[in-house]
Formats: sequence, structure tokens, C-alpha cells
Amino acid sequence: MRLLPALAILTALAIAANAAEPPRPSPPLRIQRVGAPAIELSQYRGRIVVLGLIYTTCPHCQDFTVVMKILAHEYGPRGVEFLECAFNPDAAATMPEFLDRFKPNFPAGYASPLAVLAYLHRTALDTTPLYVPHVMVLDRAGRIHAEYPGEDPFFRAAENNLRALLDGMLKPAAPAGKAPGRTTSPASPSHR
Repeated sequence: MRLLPALAILTALAIAANAAEPPRPSPPLRIQRVGAPAIELSQYRGRIVVLGLIYTTCPHCQDFTVVMKILAHEYGPRGVEFLECAFNPDAAATMPEFLDRFKPNFPAGYASPLAVLAYLHRTALDTTPLYVPHVMVLDRAGRIHAEYPGEDPFFRAAENNLRALLDGMLKPAAPAGKAPGRTTSPASPSHR
């Protein structure tokens, strides 16, 4: 029983460490779609973006698609865009069945494995395994705010973890010169 609290703490620390990396610019990515025009990741600048890089045939990716559907319904009206990009070698052929089966309520498409590797700053010669789903969260300026590779503890409670991350990103920033959580009262006039 003591293992569960320790595991929860380690998961939270891993998520915080991933999300705490300094934001970096997101490279361009073009996502092809079945029966619809291709989309560019850059066209969503000004919105928070959750990008799921998946394999259409991966059960973990399919489970994450369901999570994204739930959150897209809730967070879409709040300025968050959800996107999925499959990059398995047969993604173009398997995408129609994937779309029919999971009916994502957000744009979903595919790109070549090389295009996604380039987006992730990897090469075909990289021997480090690339586990999926691989999730990127971009801020409104188009910078990568958080990245979660498929082996990350983030996916043990993906819905709750993504919800917490998005809630934090959607909080309004504190006004400049004002300490968060502190209130000030107007100065009372001085009488001399």
C-alpha cells in the first residue's frame, strides 16, 4: 500500500519536470488529412495546442485519442486546440478506418515518419526508441511548453494530468508588479 503514494509522488515530479523545461519554438509540421485540406501547426498560433503524435494501430494511442475527445469537448471552447498526427509507415492507408472507428472531434491526420522525426529533432539513424503516443503541448506563442514521450509516467493518468496542465496554462497571468495571491488596498489619503 505504501507503494501507491510513492508512485503518485514520483509521477507528479516527473510531470512537473517535463512541464518545467523552458519553452522552445515549435518547428513547422504539416498534417495531411483524409478528405480535407492539410493543416499547418503554425496556423493555430494564438491558441494552446495539444498535439498527439500517434500510430493508428497502437492501442495506447487509441486510448489517448479517447482522452483527447473528452478534453477537446471541454477545453476547445476555452481556447485549446487538439490535433493528432499519425506517423506509422501505413498511416495514410489506415487513417480512414481509424477516423471511422474513433470519430475524433478535432483535426486528425498523418505525416511521414521522417517529417515527424524532423519535428522532434531526431533522425532516422537515431536508435533511441520512440514510444507512442508522444504528446506536445504548445503555448499561445507557438512554443513547446511540455513534451511527454510514450514511456512517461504522465500517461498513467493522462486525462487528469493533461487537465491539470491545461488548467494551469489557462489561468490568467498576474498583473505586472503585483505579487500573485496578494491583494492591495487603495492608499488612504493622508491628513496633515
